[in-house]
Amino acid sequence: MTTKILKPVRAAAAGSSTALDLMESLPGFAGSGGVCGVAVAMSGESWTSAFFDDRITFGIAGEGMRLFGASPGSVAELLRPALARLEPLSPAPGEGLYLDADERGVLEPEQECLVLDLMDDLRRPRLGTVQVDVARDGEPRRWELLAFVDDDRGRHLAALSRPRGGHRRFWWLPGTVERLAEFVEGRVPDHG
Repeated sequence: MTTKILKPVRAAAAGSSTALDLMESLPGFAGSGGVCGVAVAMSGESWTSAFFDDRITFGIAGEGMRLFGASPGSVAELLRPALARLEPLSPAPGEGLYLDADERGVLEPEQECLVLDLMDDLRRPRLGTVQVDVARDGEPRRWELLAFVDDDRGRHLAALSRPRGGHRRFWWLPGTVERLAEFVEGRVPDHG
């Protein structure tokens, strides 16, 4: 399932120098707290963006853009300019869904029908994908996957947690920068 979401962006991510350029200018940043990340987008024209906010200053670099200044104090306010090249698109309709799987990848019985809904969405014409790799407060990444997926119905947010005690959760929700910021901040919904 995650392969269907990420396949278009893997090659672009491997070839991106933007993240390395910004990270090299920030020695030791990962341990200093704040937010640091990279976005790689595949749509009409591929682009990358790297960004950080250490609660004092912020920086954003990507494809000819460099912004630096005082911290906006909000993850959403950092992500908006970092994702400025993202085509405007309404969030996908509906409330979204989540799937819980055990250590073997087996879904809870009442959730099996939701996979069909998700697969229907993944078959729709794809307009673009943005993969976001974010670390916060110097901690290891808590997400194996954070991505916007655009299709002919709107923008989705896909999030896959890292395994905890063998269990993991996958969210498929209407996508907005504010909702992405909630995930980065650790304020994730208990339901779709």
